[in-house]
Amino acid sequence: MRPDDIHGGRVVAWLGRPGVLIENDRLQATIVPALGSRVVSLRCKTTGAELLHTPASVEAYESAPMLYGIPVLFPPNRIAGGSFEYGGRAYRLDVNDPATGSHAHGFVHDKAWEVISCGKDEESARLVTAFDSAFHPSVTAQFPHRFRLVMRVELRGNALFQRIDVHNESDAAFPWGLGYHTAFNFPFGAASSPASCTFAAPVGRRWQLDARFLPTGELAEDARGARLRQGMSLSGIVLDDVFEAAGNGANEAVLTDPEAGIRVRYRADRSYGTWVLHNGDGGQGFVCPEPYTCVTNAFNLALPPEATGMQALAPYASASVDCSIIVEPYRSEES
Repeated sequence: MRPDDIHGGRVVAWLGRPGVLIENDRLQATIVPALGSRVVSLRCKTTGAELLHTPASVEAYESAPMLYGIPVLFPPNRIAGGSFEYGGRAYRLDVNDPATGSHAHGFVHDKAWEVISCGKDEESARLVTAFDSAFHPSVTAQFPHRFRLVMRVELRGNALFQRIDVHNESDAAFPWGLGYHTAFNFPFGAASSPASCTFAAPVGRRWQLDARFLPTGELAEDARGARLRQGMSLSGIVLDDVFEAAGNGANEAVLTDPEAGIRVRYRADRSYGTWVLHNGDGGQGFVCPEPYTCVTNAFNLALPPEATGMQALAPYASASVDCSIIVEPYRSEES
């Protein structure tokens, strides 16, 4: 990627890798195409706050890459044994999570994507990148369909919009799911107290998980559900749970830091029927509200697609999914 390939953005270094910085008068975002076209930074220009969880070093990133920025998961989370069957065909994926004997996080989050275009005008700043499985033998060896993902990251006003188009470039239908392992700094302000911040998520019932963190197929009401929907402090709270999306209201997680004066709405379209919530041990300064179009291990669950979110894409067909991160000022009198 050469600087003269980028029109409307800037080539910058991120942990020794070239990234593309796009900005408007309110926000500044950095995307690293070589790392799965990951959005690695989203900065609020009015406050100077970095909204995404960012590593202090290459070593920190490499020790836990899922905990930084917005990794693209295709398909999301774990697939038991790295195997499933669909359309009379057996699929064998790499077991890259030996602790659970699963394939984890899909094919594209750590592969290089191609820069298609970069532009800026009075309305927006944007970067378009693409992943074509035909150029990745390690992917086609596991998933023998040619597919192409095209992602548009756009800054417009006070929001980042992220759209992915999924294209089936093969002559057979395939199952698919997509998600983001989005990691926010939380609190947003370096001096903010975690106890003063609130986190809300559009959660319905919680999927029961087995010892390998795979859904058993059972769902149950969660004692924290009402508080999560309303907004609660995460001080002393550990989250590592899989929820169905609530059916009412906006499909969005809301992160509020009154001391930093910031409220973030992480909004997903209704294709995203699952939210995974994760915050490590609860004291590491981040929270991951992860929108998925299908639940963990959906390809193996003996449940109808409307329950798991598993979708099939017909030959030479396409599908699109959208998310946005809306950054708002917060004033204490709102409470």
